[in-house]
Amino acid sequence: MSKRILMIADAGSFWTKRYIENLLLPNGWQVVLFPIWEAESQFDSFFRENGVTVYHDRYTLPVIRHIPRLRMWARVAANARALKALGPFDVIHNHYLSQRDLALGSAVHRAFPEADWVCSFWGSDLLRSTGLELKRMKPYLDQCDHITVHSALHVQRVREVFGEAAAAKTALVYFGQTVFADIDRVRAVADKAACKAHFGLPADKPVICLGYNASPTHRHLQLLKGLQTLPAETLAGWSLVLQMTYGSDDDSYFATVRDAANALPCHTLVLTEFMDGTESAYLRLAADTFVLAIPTDAFSASLQEYLYAGAQVLRASWLRYPQLEELEIETTEFTDLSQVPALLAQELTHSLTPEDKEKRALLGQKYSWPSVSGAWLQLYEKGVKSFGVVDDGGYCPGDRSGRDNRMN
Repeated sequence: MSKRILMIADAGSFWTKRYIENLLLPNGWQVVLFPIWEAESQFDSFFRENGVTVYHDRYTLPVIRHIPRLRMWARVAANARALKALGPFDVIHNHYLSQRDLALGSAVHRAFPEADWVCSFWGSDLLRSTGLELKRMKPYLDQCDHITVHSALHVQRVREVFGEAAAAKTALVYFGQTVFADIDRVRAVADKAACKAHFGLPADKPVICLGYNASPTHRHLQLLKGLQTLPAETLAGWSLVLQMTYGSDDDSYFATVRDAANALPCHTLVLTEFMDGTESAYLRLAADTFVLAIPTDAFSASLQEYLYAGAQVLRASWLRYPQLEELEIETTEFTDLSQVPALLAQELTHSLTPEDKEKRALLGQKYSWPSVSGAWLQLYEKGVKSFGVVDDGGYCPGDRSGRDNRMN
């Protein structure tokens, strides 16, 4: 008999779609999805075609619409009643955590106490939420069965914010990547010049990619302003690409970034249309250098993809990646944005050694969906205590000897 899961997640996120597509459906799970944000998403046709039940919040509650906290609790109660009718569930899984959505998970869990309740931090929900927001999450994290993070550093963050009991049920489990396979497929038929030509970029100019989405946290404007300090003849020899295909709907910010980029004497390209795996692979393979300057990051797919595709990576020193340290993958760090222009000029003269390429190839072995699926299924079926202990006190897949067996 198929197992049933309620996912409380962002239906418009490609992470949610890929989680369902690569983990749940191939393993026979029946999926009910409650979208935490937009009522409709670009993946609705995929959900319909694959039998995913998407329950949309239809409660407008006009009488109390001007009282936000009361409206939130009323909507939680109304949606919980509706979701209970779609049960029973074997697993209730909250993705990207907030008080409102955890309250919904808790209410449904009370109706189905035999279900495992899993709460997954995605990164910014743990690292960028305010102290008050985190405090409001704590009662629900005390109640749930399992917590997941995808960086060993975040196990310690869970301990600091939510206490030892929460850390003791926290598992280190990674989301799989799908673009590795797309990169392999494109690389087999197109060289770097062809990948550049795919975007209309000159073959003889190095390509620099600034950030990976449209959020101002990627500091596009600050980086572009810094590039103005370089000689015009240097910039004229570069192609500059800004991928702003998701992360913000602020048209004025798009326009400001585009104008700032076009003011530079380099060849510029601002991408705004959604990119599937193939398009992403072409861009990663076209890039010579990728710059990452966001405030926090768990272990972004884009970073992994650029590394796997062979780009040099220039990143902020405050972004720590134990995963890269473990594989001995080197990147260039900056401590201040003012250092980026000079470092860019240096990075473009470097090339990867055969040893560098071998280390980067390990990313595809460790973090593809076939590699990580077993850990999620193990969590659902056996719980966090079936995992091995990691140095920071949480758990990761493998035996229970204390070794980090994330490759398994």
